[in-house]
Formats: sequence, structure tokens, C-alpha cells
Amino acid sequence: METKDYNAQEILYDSRRFMVPIYQRKYQWNDEQLEPFWIDVEAKATELLENGKGFKHYMGALILLPEFESSQIAVTPKMQIVDGQQRLTTFQLLLAAIREVVLKHNVQDIAEQTEGYLFNKPKPKDTDALARYKLTPTPVDREVFHFVLDHTQLEVRQHFYNLYLGDRVPKNTTQRALRAYQVFFGKVDTFVHFESTYVSSLDNEESVIIHGIQEMEDKETAQFRLEALLKALLEQMKLVVITLGADDDPQIIFETLNSKGRPLLTMDLVRNNIFHRAEKENVDTEEIFKNLWQPFNDGWWEEAAPFSRPKRPRIDHFLHHVLTAETGRNISIRELYSEYRAFAVPKGQPRYESVNDELLGLVKFVPTYEILEAKNDTDPDLLWIGRKLAAWQVKTAFPVVMQVSVSELEPPQKNQLYRLIYSYIVRRTLTGLTAKNLNKNFQSLARVFVEEGVSFSVFKNFFSSKHGDSTLFPNDEKFRRGILREPIYAKSPGIKIHDVLWELERATRTSLSESLDMPTHLWIEHILPQGWTEEWPFDEEEFERAEDEGHLTYERKTILHSLGNLTLTSDKLNISLGNKSFSTKKKELEKHSSLFLNRWFWDQERWTEVEIRERGNHLADMAVEIWPSL
Repeated sequence: METKDYNAQEILYDSRRFMVPIYQRKYQWNDEQLEPFWIDVEAKATELLENGKGFKHYMGALILLPEFESSQIAVTPKMQIVDGQQRLTTFQLLLAAIREVVLKHNVQDIAEQTEGYLFNKPKPKDTDALARYKLTPTPVDREVFHFVLDHTQLEVRQHFYNLYLGDRVPKNTTQRALRAYQVFFGKVDTFVHFESTYVSSLDNEESVIIHGIQEMEDKETAQFRLEALLKALLEQMKLVVITLGADDDPQIIFETLNSKGRPLLTMDLVRNNIFHRAEKENVDTEEIFKNLWQPFNDGWWEEAAPFSRPKRPRIDHFLHHVLTAETGRNISIRELYSEYRAFAVPKGQPRYESVNDELLGLVKFVPTYEILEAKNDTDPDLLWIGRKLAAWQVKTAFPVVMQVSVSELEPPQKNQLYRLIYSYIVRRTLTGLTAKNLNKNFQSLARVFVEEGVSFSVFKNFFSSKHGDSTLFPNDEKFRRGILREPIYAKSPGIKIHDVLWELERATRTSLSESLDMPTHLWIEHILPQGWTEEWPFDEEEFERAEDEGHLTYERKTILHSLGNLTLTSDKLNISLGNKSFSTKKKELEKHSSLFLNRWFWDQERWTEVEIRERGNHLADMAVEIWPSL
């Protein structure tokens, strides 16, 4: 038996036939396996585009059994796949999808390069017509798989039209290989056309991009991005290849590697690395384990971290945040173990004098992270910012918050920075600025904190020097203008608008009012409804319906989604109000709503664009106090 790691290029470059035994199951990967596979490849391609380098990524194992009797001169050798056929088939399907997008953009040289990893050049004594394929699946998958390799994407859709539903292959299809190919085609095409990171779901081949996007049109850019994607797949993705000998029992090895034991977490690897080095120091490793590693033995750490991407255990995200906080560098969560080794022993020289010091540097962040994730509530200010970052789904700010938390600043100074972090996020959203660079902005701030120390002055100087739309900390003038003009309801998820309106509700209450947490049953209400009727006339203008396309309708549709027209009500009250007239809504709010935010409407006789702007100005005055500037 030989064991060695290879990248995909090395595995697929030579003329070899990878044969899936007839007794193995058909291709079965569905979206649960395809999504992380794609995200890993896309992340590597993005790394290459941004800095041209990155750690290799291990995708699993491939167990091969050479068919020794077929190893003849001038015959393409066969390798039976004992384990890993699902993974290798997925590599081939993604390569086929890349080739099709390459041809779509008329980049012929990349297409020819790609085909070299899909097909063999038959040798003189090859008599089997299938020898030209690198991979031969089970007979059940063979027709679809080889047709995909031999034809264009359009021809595939035409041939298997009965397996398509519109432009898509349904998730519940029996032909999983066809769905994987179609999904990958959509993802590759999106990657080439758009400057994207994560896609919300593989079920949406139209690709809903979570972050901001910038369409890429020119051929040169398309070629550049396709080359990066192909290079990421072939050179950055590695497999541990186990080649069996004639005396090895493939079935025993298959059953051993596919046992149902819990897979190792990244932190398991980190722990083993740490204590392996500790043993070399001749220290009491059991004592260190008991005193310093014990916090991580709680099952809470293995649960998925909520509102964090990608979906991984809390322990992984904790380590990712710690490394960012300690170094200020852009840390790849998909290469976390490699990142940690590079952190702990940079260039072969230990960062810390002892493993004990190393662990102390790690666990000092544990109390902070547990409060941020609401495991305990011993620090109200920290608990508050943790809840806000969760509500706004900006946990990329955690490293900066962790730096502030463990710093020597006094509690009021820490709280000031927490509130400015929250204010930065809210101000950018209500001003209509993109959220796609927040991760990079907070990582850059973490780096400055590492270099210059944690303080308000460093925070202020950092953002005072940022004037571009992707990094700007909006001043009061821009913030007010955004509140009055931005259709916030149409641009932001409801949970963020709930938070904004509830903070305004809290600010509206007096010191004598009850202190309340936000109820869970509140809905966002448009006072001027989205589907208005003639009971909602325009001010001294001809009436236009909501479905009309006149200039009055356009202006109204913008302002009705602005903050000045939004409020909170109970779910039942929201449903009952519907598109009723303002006079009816006003009476119902007076009668049933206990929120101070809704008392504004009691003194209004009508509700038009004029009144919406007036209330917008009032809310903007409150907002600049709630969310302060630098």
C-alpha cells in the first residue's frame, strides 16, 4: 500500500482509466455535498484572484486498486476506485461545466486544456471504446455522464429534456450527475460574470448573490476569472491517494475508512498539534489539558455557529476570530488548521516561549466569545453588541470586538467602541452603502489595532482616512439624507429594520416608561400602503394607481419604503390594517397599539408624501443621537 497526497491535476494528467466497480452505488451527491464542494473551489479561486496564493485544500481520500493484469504496453492502464468515486466524479462534472462556460466565452485554449483532464488519448492496443474517458462510472450513470462529456450544454438539455423542469434539473431527480452538472454550469457562469463570494443556495441556478455584485462583461476579464477557477480546482484541491498492492484487501480498507465514527474537527487537529509539541517540552501535559483545554470539552462548541458563514462548528469560528484578532491578517476558515500552524510556528520558529503560553493566549478569548454568542451574560455591554451583530449578521466584526474586550481600556471606553462599531454598520445600511466589504474593513481595523493598540483615537483615525463608498463611516449629513431618501424596506432584510425601528421606539420612551425587550410578534407596517387605493390621494395631483408607471407612482414607491413611512405593530394588528384608509389606521393604532412610536400618528389629519418627509426628519434627528458619528 502506498499513500501520498496529489492535487487534482497530478491525478488526472496521466492517461489512466478510473473504473467504478459495478457493485458500487451510483452517483449520489446532492446539494448538501455539492454546495460545500463548490464553495471551497470558489473560495480558492477568489484567493488566487486577490493575492495569487493560498494554502492547498484537502478534499478527502481516493483509494485505488491497479488492475495489474491489464497493465500491458500500448494499453491505457486501469485503476479500480475502491473509495472516492463520488468525489472524483464531482471533479469531472465541474471540469465539464467549466469547459462549457469557457466555450461560451470563446476561450479556446482553456477549453482544450480542460479536455485533457476529461479524456485520454487512446493507445494503439486500446480496443474498448470507453478507453478515451478518464472516468468510467457504473452502467447506471454511464449514459448521462459520458453524454455530458461529449456534448455541449445546450445539446445535453435537448437530449435529456424530460429530466428538466424549465431551465433546471429538479433537486429530487434520479439523475444526480445531471443535476450536479447543470448546477455547476450555473455557478461557473455566475462566477465569471459577477464579482461574487457566496451564493445563498445551489437550488437557485439564477444565483441570488448575498453581497454586492459588479457585472463583468469583457472577454479578457472572463478569461482571467476562468483561469483562476480552473487553477484552483486542479492545483489547489488535493486528495490523499491510497494505492493498494496486490495483497491488500480493498473491502476491509473500504469498510474501515467508511466507518461511522465522528469525523475530526479542525480543533481536534489543532489540539493534537499543540499537545504533540507540549510532549517535546517535557511538561505535565495532563495538567495543561485539565487547566487550559477544559473549556473546549463542552458540547456547545461543536454546535453550528448561528448567523455565521460558512456553516461550521462554533469552535472553528472561534479559532478563526482569534487568529484574525491576534494577527490582523485575512484568515481562511477553510484552511484553518494550516493557518493555525503558520500562526503558532511561523517560519519554523515558535511564536510563544512555551505551549502553556500559547494556550493562555488562546483561552483568554473564551469568556468574550461565550458572551458574544450569549452562552452567559456576565458583561452586559458585550452581550449587547453580540446580539446586535447577530441581528445584523455581521459577525465578521467579532475579532475587533474581541480585541476591545481583552484590551486594558476601561469599561466606558470599551462600550464607546462597541457602540461605534454598531453605529458604523447601521449608518452604512441606512445611507444605502454596500455591506459587501464589511469583512475586509473589520479585518483591516483589526490589523491596525494589532499594530497601534486598541483605542478610540486609533479607531477614529482609521475611519477618518476612509472616503470611498466601500469603507466610508457616513457623517450626520449623509446619514440624514439616507434616512429621508433611501427605500430601506426594499433593500434590507426585515430583521435589520425591526432593530432600527425598535431602537427608535426605545428612544421615544421617557425615563418614566417601562423598560421592555423587543416583543417577538412585531411586524413592519407601511402606513401609506404598498397597494394604495383612491383613499390615498396625491397632494393636488391626478391620482395614479400602484400598478401604474407614472412619475408620481415612481416617487411614491420610493418614499413609501423610507423610514418615515414605517412603524411596528403586532402581527394581528398588521394583518387587520391592510390597505385601509389613514383615518381607519389612525383609530386602530390609537385603540390597539401601546408603542410610543405610533403616537406620532394620533395628531395627523392625513398621510401623504409631505407627512412622510416630516416624520422622516423627526426620526433622522433621533437617529443621529442613537447611532453616533466619529
